[in-house]
Amino acid sequence: MPGQRRIYLDHAATTPPLPAVVDAMARAQLDLFGNPSSLHGFGPPARAALDDAREFLRGSVGAAKVVFTSGGSEADLLGIVGSAACRPPGRVLMSQSDHPALLQCAGLLSRWRHHTAVLPVTAHGDLAPETLFDALGQDVRTVALMYGHNELGTLCQLHELVELVRRTSPEAHVHVDLVQTYGKLPFDLDTFGVDSVAVSGHKFHGPRGAGFLALSSTAQLQPIQLAGGQEEGLRGGTENLPGAIGLAMAAEHTLTHQAATARHTRELIELVFTAAAAAVPGAHRLGHPERRLPHILSLRLPGVNGHTLLTRCSARGVAFSTGSACHGGGGDGHEATSKKHGNPVLAAIGLDALAAREVVRLSFSGMTTRAEAEQAAQVLAEEATRLLDSAPRDRRGANAS
Repeated sequence: MPGQRRIYLDHAATTPPLPAVVDAMARAQLDLFGNPSSLHGFGPPARAALDDAREFLRGSVGAAKVVFTSGGSEADLLGIVGSAACRPPGRVLMSQSDHPALLQCAGLLSRWRHHTAVLPVTAHGDLAPETLFDALGQDVRTVALMYGHNELGTLCQLHELVELVRRTSPEAHVHVDLVQTYGKLPFDLDTFGVDSVAVSGHKFHGPRGAGFLALSSTAQLQPIQLAGGQEEGLRGGTENLPGAIGLAMAAEHTLTHQAATARHTRELIELVFTAAAAAVPGAHRLGHPERRLPHILSLRLPGVNGHTLLTRCSARGVAFSTGSACHGGGGDGHEATSKKHGNPVLAAIGLDALAAREVVRLSFSGMTTRAEAEQAAQVLAEEATRLLDSAPRDRRGANAS
């Protein structure tokens, strides 16, 4: 309705940019428009600003090197395919619940005669150490892992998984999709012993179309995009200086407020979940009960169609996403996959088509206020109750687990 308050709870899909980020990028467009590679007077100021942004981002994850990319998907592509391409033909390991940015690397990997092995996951959506151990061997070239799951919020057992790789396939490159986790939880490449991580700016109030791949000192990659040899030959094309500046500014703000934001979003999630559980018998969270991101609530509401609930809540100004198998994905890259095959993540954790349609995902940020969460919880509970009341009696909660 006109003038109603709109509440955005889909921050895992994309976040609104900070006004200061928008302003800094606009100034860069006007004042630092010179090509960083130019030798005349307009080049060095642009190069200095690019180097400053790179150095800050490098330090933010303890990396030896940072390669600027167009976002998380390209960073995943470069980390996975680039590492495999400079190794002899062999196997690349990933899991069934991975984001398409990882899984869809299989086609390119096959051009270098690599076989992609997609491993089964637990009911929480993560890769069990014993599953990875059984798949490892001397022919494994790259292992791709998602540290924080974009739909379920589960954090994988990264220390244990990396230790297994180092012990069993010591020459393998370990790449981590850090897109949902960067800025939400502390992370350091050396601490976890990984070779590369992918980061996307628009997941932490930075710009769209800007991300980076962070590399360890021993990482070996072959470029996928040559062009003019920028980024130390690892990613050609004139650098997106405003994007790099926006990335660094958003990262500085996010990392400064990281602990406080995590506490805040956890509190909001408990508030919303409590209201949903009171309204819908059998309502429960998906993902791991302890190892999980602080900002994602993946919620199954037995007897409530998630897409219908989303539509009704959206009409009242509350925005979130579904985990539905037949109505598109989570708004962050799963749409095409979901429409064609059903939701592969929910299928991988054992949900049938009916149960998958009962899943919604709400995601929060430091910008989300308690008042917004309270209003959203009320709207969600009211609309879920109305849908339950209108459902046939034999369907109410019949599929709860």
